[in-house]
Amino acid sequence: MKLALLLPATAALLGAADLVRDGASRHTIVISRAAAPAERRAAEELQKFLREISGASLPLADDSRRLRGPLLLVGRSGLLRRVAPDLPPPDLGPEGFVIAARGQHLVIAGGGPRGTLYGVYEFLERLGCRWFTADVSRIPRLRTILLPGTPVRQEPAFEYREPFFTEAFDRDWAARNRANGHHAQLDESTGGKISYYPFVHSFYQLVPPEKYFADHPEYFSLIDGRRRAERGQLCLTHPEVLRIATAAVERWIAEHPEATIFSVSQNDWEGWCECDRCRRVEEEEGGAHSGPVLRFVNALAEQIESRHPDRLIDTLAYWYTEAPPARVRPRRNVRVRLCPIGICTAHSFATCPRSAYFYRNLQAWSKITGQLYVWHYNTNFTHYLLPFPDFDELAADIPLYRRLGVKGLFMQGAYPPGGGGEMSWLRAWVIARLLWDPTRDASKLVDEFLEGVYGRAAGPLRKYFDLLHSEVRPAPAGRGLHLWIFNVPDYSPRLLEEGMRLFDEAEKAAAGEAVRRRIRKDRLSLEYLSLLWDLRYEVREGRYAPPDLAALREKARAFLASAREHGLQSLHEGRSIDFDGNFFAGLREYEVLSLENRQWRVDVVPELGGRVVRLFDKAGGRELLRRPPLHDLRYPDAGGIAATLHRDRHSSPWPVRWRVERPAQDQILLSAPLESGLQAQHRIVLSQRGLALETRLANPTAETLEAAIAHRAEIDPVDIDAEALVLAHASGATTRRKLIEPEKEPAGRLLLDAPGLPAGGWWLEPSGFFASFEEAARVAAQWTAKTPPGVTLVHWTGEQRLAPGGALRLESFYSRR
Repeated sequence: MKLALLLPATAALLGAADLVRDGASRHTIVISRAAAPAERRAAEELQKFLREISGASLPLADDSRRLRGPLLLVGRSGLLRRVAPDLPPPDLGPEGFVIAARGQHLVIAGGGPRGTLYGVYEFLERLGCRWFTADVSRIPRLRTILLPGTPVRQEPAFEYREPFFTEAFDRDWAARNRANGHHAQLDESTGGKISYYPFVHSFYQLVPPEKYFADHPEYFSLIDGRRRAERGQLCLTHPEVLRIATAAVERWIAEHPEATIFSVSQNDWEGWCECDRCRRVEEEEGGAHSGPVLRFVNALAEQIESRHPDRLIDTLAYWYTEAPPARVRPRRNVRVRLCPIGICTAHSFATCPRSAYFYRNLQAWSKITGQLYVWHYNTNFTHYLLPFPDFDELAADIPLYRRLGVKGLFMQGAYPPGGGGEMSWLRAWVIARLLWDPTRDASKLVDEFLEGVYGRAAGPLRKYFDLLHSEVRPAPAGRGLHLWIFNVPDYSPRLLEEGMRLFDEAEKAAAGEAVRRRIRKDRLSLEYLSLLWDLRYEVREGRYAPPDLAALREKARAFLASAREHGLQSLHEGRSIDFDGNFFAGLREYEVLSLENRQWRVDVVPELGGRVVRLFDKAGGRELLRRPPLHDLRYPDAGGIAATLHRDRHSSPWPVRWRVERPAQDQILLSAPLESGLQAQHRIVLSQRGLALETRLANPTAETLEAAIAHRAEIDPVDIDAEALVLAHASGATTRRKLIEPEKEPAGRLLLDAPGLPAGGWWLEPSGFFASFEEAARVAAQWTAKTPPGVTLVHWTGEQRLAPGGALRLESFYSRR
């Protein structure tokens, strides 16, 4: 859709001479006879849009012809050298451009072909053109266009600019909005792009475990005393790993000449190597896991540079490698992509205490490399449609990245086939504008997009935009919520009620069905939030279920039909929309078994793994367990207290179908045969003191079988910022650890192995949740301030090989001090 905008001549580029007068022009568009495809496209785009704007058809010629009259010179050419030998200036970068009048002539020329194309789009934007989405543009109507009086010179703020949204992949949209990233459908006609191979998480492409692990397990991570390929990394200090990886990159360079950056980056999970050599490097690098990675990448990059000086090597500072090393520095041909995956995305990381740790890491990295890229996150990856008010953070932090010397930004939003992430088309456009020029006013950009795409409906949609952002803006302007990329915020009922009213108002104001359809697609975000709220399971009258399961199923059916009708194919990263259809169709209620005495009430759902979903302290009047988070896609099989059975501590839990017995009023006994042949028994016992779990695995087979047991309790900490974890020792002494600390990520974990386990149990202060254990070989605590805040205590047995007739047991006890 194109929106016509009638402007007076004075709204055009002001100058002393005419480019177009009363719909006619004497100018000829000129390119070099040897023009690059992007320069030819620039001339053709200029010709096309000037005709749409003014009605004037400017001829297009190359510089091999004798030309009379005024010229519009596009890109480098022989004629340009005669008319303006100083343009473009020699210090202009390849994506930069100049727009300047020389007498009756106009010059639009870039440092490279892509720069010339961008110069044409800048010229057209100054006339009022906008390309908001792949389908919605604004092309003004001007009968007269004047030559510019003041020269224009621009270069991009960042060398790499990728708004990673499905809505930003379109070739024309990306070129016209000056994005140059890997995933956009840019080609030679748009001057190419910055191309990676592979894009990320490449360790197992460099050294495939299916090829090497059987004969050379030493090439892979040593984890818990064992070399592992499953969810592991590489042993980065092994010389053969460097040789194999370097050869792989050499092969990639030969096979992918279009690529300029080659990724040598960690897999998308933990599992770093714990061998003595790798640990020694970490110690030398101040304890940073990034130390072995960067030393390895530098060594590989040095070998590549000697044969391919124009190629770059990319790696990540991500997750466990986010903190910079103490000594090693990235080589000239290495690009580090820093990934703020744990920050609050509602507020600038320069001011938000939840993100202070990342700001410190960013400043530290920017001091040791002048080639830093950032992989920023701009959506809720668990729920693409969930309201995600991050525009204030974007407006503050993109300029801040620039000030700290960041050279490239990958802005990862919702990217599934079909697109449709919450506000994705608005977010992609605003980000693209800020990546070129971070000094732009983001709020004005939002207004411009809403007016251009929604017309008369822009007013109520802007009110909704501000209503949504008031959920996260600090008081007194808002509620001050934090925002995370996987979690469901505690939005107020007002957001849903007032937001729906504003969408109704927008639909009534819309001019035409096309605009109403866009508004209905945007409304899906609030409809999805409403669906999530209705999903919450509760215990009622011996059943565990949503408040109205039948109504929820019908609501989900109608919602998913509407989402599909709008072209959405996925609502969660890595899952098709069919997942949601099956999920809601498969929802059911579950029988609850309850244990109760004067002090406690316990509710157990045997069909959800024997999960304890409530542990209510009657004396304290408080539920001790964290409510299962809605961002967990296993819901409702999540949260509470559960026993899980595993092959080892690094494998997924085995599926278990418990059979229920109830030998006494104070306990529940569950038993189950496992596919491996093991027999499982799980006993839940309630006393006045608290809740006890005992889980046993027995091996009745004739084979030796590996096994491990875990007990996991997810706790509501009341005030996570006040909580400390206290460990009791055999000596009677205690150790106290504050969970949320200034300048540190608002999440963490503690891992303890025998013989260093707390002898008398461990507990939280001031909330008082207490846990103890018998037969455990490892315990772990995990905590988060992210919505909903929680503390998880995990007790593990050792990883044991059960001989025929052998057994394994784990006991845990939970109470309140």
